[in-house]
Amino acid sequence: MGEELERGSARQMAESQLSELQNMRVLLEEARGLSRNLAYYRRARLEARIGEALDEVDRQIRELRADRG
Repeated sequence: MGEELERGSARQMAESQLSELQNMRVLLEEARGLSRNLAYYRRARLEARIGEALDEVDRQIRELRADRG
C-alpha cells in the first residue's frame, strides 16, 4: 500500500513539473514575440537566449514524458 502511495505521489509531482514546464514554455514564446519590438542587436541577443531556454524546457518536457511512459 505504501508503495502505491509513493508511485502516486511521484506521478503527481511529475505531472506538476510537466505543467510548470509547459507554462514556462508559453511565457517564453510570449517573450519571443514581445522581443520583436526591440532594436535589432538587442532583439538578436534576447531571441538567442530565449531559444536556448526553449530548447532546455523542451528537453525537460521530453524527459518527463519519457519517464511517465
